[in-house]
Formats: sequence, structure tokens, C-alpha cells
Amino acid sequence: MTQVSAKPQGVWAWILQRITAVLLLVLLGTHLAILHYVPENMNINFLGVAARFKSALYLIVDSGLLAVGLYHALNGVRNVLFDYIINDGTRRNINTVMWVVGVVFLAWGAYALTAFLK
Repeated sequence: MTQVSAKPQGVWAWILQRITAVLLLVLLGTHLAILHYVPENMNINFLGVAARFKSALYLIVDSGLLAVGLYHALNGVRNVLFDYIINDGTRRNINTVMWVVGVVFLAWGAYALTAFLK
């Protein structure tokens, strides 16, 4: 009988998937609570959102949602692909693609958030 053990990177990916799920719940709850209590006179348009971004809490929550949500989504896709792909070389390529996609989308999202800071 063969003994199967998880590689350390697989264990960390699994743990981080659970941690980011909890963080997503907290950040999304905070984001929705902030939006729910928008003052009546504040419009939801570019200027209204730019005014809200002057608050550090709003900026931290939205930046956190971007980073944590992106990691959680790409790690989930990676985990599903790894369920079907056993070849180490292909797994390395998938890891590389996920990191590149993650960095590109994080930079793109951060750039979009900086539009409100000007």
C-alpha cells in the first residue's frame, strides 16, 4: 500500500483559501455596511465615490477586497486544475500563469482605484 502525503505548497494553498474566505466575508460585510449607510445627499457617481475614498477605511476595505478576492479566485482555479493535473511541469506552468494573471489584474485594479485619489 502506498502512502499519499500532501506537498507543503498544497497545504498552504488550502489553508490560505480558507483564510481568504473568512477575510472576504469580513471585507464584503464591511463594504456593504459602508454602502448601506451612505448619506442621503451623497450620490453614487464618480464624484461621490471619490469623496468616499477620502476615508482611509473605504480605501483599505476596497483595496483589501481587490487583493483578497483576486487571490481567492485564482487560488481556487489553481486548486481545481491541480485536482486533474498530476504532471509537475504543467503544475509549475499553471502556477506561473496564475501569478502573472494575478499581478496584472492587481496592478490594473490598483490603477483604477488610484483614479479616485487624484
